[in-house]
Amino acid sequence: MKKLVLVLILITAAALMSLTLVSAQEVDRTGWPETFIIGVYPGDNVEEALAAVEPMRVYLEETLGVRTVLITGTSYNAVIEAMAANRADAMEVGPFSYVLAADVADAEAIAVANYATEVNPAEVPGYYSLMFTKKGSGITSIADLAGRSFAFTDPASTSGYLVPATDILLNQEFTDPGQIEEFANVSFAGNHPTAVLSVWNDSVEAAATFDGNLAVQVEEAGVSLCGFEDKGIDGPATAEEFPYLDAMTQEEITAIYEACPEGSLVVFHQSPLIPETPFAIKASLPESFKTAVKDALLAIADNQDLVNELERYYVDPTEEAGVESIDALYNSLRDIATLLNIDLQAR
Repeated sequence: MKKLVLVLILITAAALMSLTLVSAQEVDRTGWPETFIIGVYPGDNVEEALAAVEPMRVYLEETLGVRTVLITGTSYNAVIEAMAANRADAMEVGPFSYVLAADVADAEAIAVANYATEVNPAEVPGYYSLMFTKKGSGITSIADLAGRSFAFTDPASTSGYLVPATDILLNQEFTDPGQIEEFANVSFAGNHPTAVLSVWNDSVEAAATFDGNLAVQVEEAGVSLCGFEDKGIDGPATAEEFPYLDAMTQEEITAIYEACPEGSLVVFHQSPLIPETPFAIKASLPESFKTAVKDALLAIADNQDLVNELERYYVDPTEEAGVESIDALYNSLRDIATLLNIDLQAR
């Protein structure tokens, strides 16, 4: 009996070893990078930004079995240039930056981030650009920006420039993007947090940013934000706390504005939905490696602890959005770039 048991153990061990070898051989690692370099734009706080992405770096390194490192750039374009120069293998720095990188840096979108902790794989992730001012400025609409000081964030920012510039263009029925600078006293704040502080500190009268950033600055910068109600919910703000995270009618926006106290930051315009930031990778990398990275990203949704730590998960929303590829999800941004006369190849 003991001999039989020993034989069975040896047979089982051999079978498991065989399966392991077969499994290892199934993935062709030919051409995989020895170091996987991911570029991120940290805004004005490098340490905080890297700390937020560190769990992702560790997870990918362990899952892929490839050393994974993070690099930062001083702007969105700096990260794009790093990928174009083969100093970065992947990036996650905004939808419009992806459109630029797809054109000039061989970037390919393989997954889309959903910045939430409650997993909903059927949702097409998106967010909104908001224009805001300080109550008492007299600015209640885009038309009121005439002759006033207005801050975009970065020329390569989707919610901080591309979309709000288009909204101004269409609202005022301009035919030339140059008319925006004639219409308002335009400047660039450099990043999203600074755009909020520029209005809060009365450096400019109005600005644009993405929806979640306004709520974040309540805690990080101590701004008074009308429409935001801190319910003590862990993680990113929810629509329960800040209604502009969902689609709002202009009537709803106006009602909140009119009820706001003087001196608080207040939203006066919400953009159409913007497709969320994709995780983009060099298209020239081996298909087996790109597939491994995509599978690892999509698997995050199955690990609630990791979702909570990252405050996001990843999806492939092509079926839900009715598009043939993740890249096609961003065609609307390419249309806007054409409207704004932005030469993607020249950036």
